[in-house]
Formats: sequence, C-alpha cells, structure tokens
Amino acid sequence: MTLLEDIDKSKHIVIEVEEEFLASASALYTHILRLHKKASLVCKSEDIDYRLSFLPWMDKIKKTGYSSADLKISLDINSSKLYEIFKEADIKLNVKMATALYAGLLQETKGFTNSSLNGTKFAIAKELIEYGAEYKICTKFILKSNTLSFLRLKAILLQKMRLEENATVAIVPLDDNDLKATGAKVEDSYLVLEEVLSLVHVRKVLLVKSDEKDKILKSIEKEI
Repeated sequence: MTLLEDIDKSKHIVIEVEEEFLASASALYTHILRLHKKASLVCKSEDIDYRLSFLPWMDKIKKTGYSSADLKISLDINSSKLYEIFKEADIKLNVKMATALYAGLLQETKGFTNSSLNGTKFAIAKELIEYGAEYKICTKFILKSNTLSFLRLKAILLQKMRLEENATVAIVPLDDNDLKATGAKVEDSYLVLEEVLSLVHVRKVLLVKSDEKDKILKSIEKEI
C-alpha cells in the first residue's frame, strides 16, 4: 500500500519529521487537510532553522504526537520525491504545497548549485512556479536570510581560520566560547564552511573543536 493510499484510508494522521524534511511535511500536511482529515505535524528536531519560518503551518508544529491517531507517518523523503508521488497520483497542488516543495528543492540542491542537479530538478522547479510557488519568498528566506549571531560567529571563525597544504585545506577552529559570545549555534558554523569552500584554491574545509584537541566536527569538500 502506498503513502497516499494509507492516508486515504485513515481519519487522523500524524506526520513525524526531522527538520531536514520539514518542507516535504508541510506540503503533505496541506494535502491531508484538503482531504478534510485530522492531521498533526510533529518535528523531532530540538531547534528549527529560522530560515524555514515562512513555511506553511509552522505554527501548527508540535513536539509530540497523538496516541489517538490511526496512522503515523515517519516522513523521510525530499521534495523532489514527494512531488513525483503527487504527480503520479494526479494530485493538483495548491499554492501552499507548491511553495513548501519549492523551498525543499532549494534546500536539497543548495540553491541549484550542487552536483546532483539535473534537468529534472529544473523541470520540477518550473512546474512548481506554474502552480503558484512563492519562489521569491523561498529564495529570500532559504538563501539570503541571516541572523546577527551568525554574522558575529562568521567574523570570529574567518579571523581564526588557517590554510594548510598549499592553501587547499582550510581549518576552521571553533570553541564553546565562540558560541557563548555570539549566541550562535554549531549549525551556524556549517554555513561558514560553505563560504570558505568557495575560496579559489580551497578543496576541503574542516571544522575543528579547538578546545578538544582539534576534534573534527564537520568536513566538506568541493564537488568535482
């Protein structure tokens, strides 16, 4: 039985999701509401990225589900896949669904820049815009929004960064004091890594915990 068939046969559906798939969950939640069924949206992540604050139904997110639900969906599919599921079932999207799916597409393709990008993804983006996706708002929040705490952390990390191996490897030291001083989260530092990777000669970036003997927290490399 497929995901949509399970939904059709249920009266109260709980969608449980990690932050990574919250855009897909928003679109699916909208679909369930259009069927006039009871729906609950549960995000299991501790903190939700402020860049997702514009997604439909963010004010409906709960921390726990409901035992009375007759269907629990642990959603772990990205926007591209969910869009294909809707398309195969001949489900017409509304503006909320299209916007959520477009936001997820921006996330999974890193703003249409990563190596997994292909013509199919561009075709999906075009169709979502035709369905009314508010793509300018998605771009503004997903790709162009920052907080003051992030900018302060970025300044500190760039100042501490060092280049090794003929400037092909960038080491970005982070310690707890940096986070306390700026009010930023560790996840904010991941965005700094992406910017460092854009340096001409850098092929690899390491985020290390400087107060824990340079323990590697995250490593990213340029896609060939």
